[in-house]
Amino acid sequence: MRRKAFTLVELLVVIAIIGVLVALLLPAVQAAREAARRMQCSNALKQIGLGLQNYHDVFNSLPYGARARFVNISSANPTGSGGATQNWGPSWYVAILPFCEQKPLSDLLETGILINSQGTGIVNTSMTTGIPAFHAHNQKIPWMLCPSSPLPQTEILKGGTTPTCVVPSYVGISGATNHMANQISAELPFFESRLKQAPSSTTATAIGASTPTNSQQSWGGMLTPNECYGMSACIDGTSNTMLVSEKGDYFYSQHTGNNTGVRLRTDGSFVNASQVGGGTPTGGWWWLGTNNGYTSSQGATSYQPTYNITTIRAYTTPAPANSTIGFNGKNVNFQLGTATTTNFNVVQGIGQAQGNNPLISAHPNVVLAVYMDGHTQAITKNTQAPIVKRLSTRDDGQQIGDY
Repeated sequence: MRRKAFTLVELLVVIAIIGVLVALLLPAVQAAREAARRMQCSNALKQIGLGLQNYHDVFNSLPYGARARFVNISSANPTGSGGATQNWGPSWYVAILPFCEQKPLSDLLETGILINSQGTGIVNTSMTTGIPAFHAHNQKIPWMLCPSSPLPQTEILKGGTTPTCVVPSYVGISGATNHMANQISAELPFFESRLKQAPSSTTATAIGASTPTNSQQSWGGMLTPNECYGMSACIDGTSNTMLVSEKGDYFYSQHTGNNTGVRLRTDGSFVNASQVGGGTPTGGWWWLGTNNGYTSSQGATSYQPTYNITTIRAYTTPAPANSTIGFNGKNVNFQLGTATTTNFNVVQGIGQAQGNNPLISAHPNVVLAVYMDGHTQAITKNTQAPIVKRLSTRDDGQQIGDY
């Protein structure tokens, strides 16, 4: 007589086999998904690189990395005296909008900034008078986003109800700080004189310097505050100079075995709102550059608030020695902050709205970057800090080996 059903044992065996097959296939599926996300991230960086190159073709230079808006009212020189005003200006993101299929948005932003002669409209989030509220509100720009990033893709500015703006995963590279450890014996110590705060001596440190504790801003890269450069400034070669990389993950403070850790925002568009009119700190300020204090690499004595660009810096204890990429504060007692308010500590230039936050991403073991020649490349976490610093500098004059 033919059976009409499975026995219980047979059913359990089939279920077990299916479970084993799913367990074997799931990691491969997840890896394939991450590979697709990484390719999408690379494509976004490629589009950014092409936008910067197209900007260069039109204007014979790259845009300002972060710009202050100078308005001459009654003085011959906009130095802040005699009625001249210097206020918040746009970032490099605004400059490349017309070259990345966002010409209407670019026109609206630039017109709005020019109409407001004092420049304060660029940090005004009012729904009736603020530039972001009118134009950047609900503008989700795909090439600003890494699909692997756990950061919010959009965010409500300054803790209000509107506007809602995209949170970019990428930052421009403005240069690097000093370094002495090298991978090739013929290399000279990497010393950068274009720093604010200025280096205290002509001797580069062997690993990351713990002083100054606050940020250092470099003008050695290709996207710097209030200065712009053409291809001719990139004397190290366009394939050896980074333009834009990732800062698309959270940083963790006091994340040791005995502490749960505080998850902090260190992405480039995360603004200390007290610097731009008060309110709760938020990300999404992708159009914001810098304000008074920077006229050039010689125009300031200390670090000034600057957004959407970064200066590469290696860290020292308690951070891993020579770390510049992938360090997110986990598993070390890196006491950066204890609350989700504006009262954060600053450790070796790392912190909310600081200038030396590490390049981090949600991709396993790498961050992606686009170079001056337009190619994108993955840089692993174990790449030595001196190499990353030389890649971030346009004119250090040293050959870079394999990395």
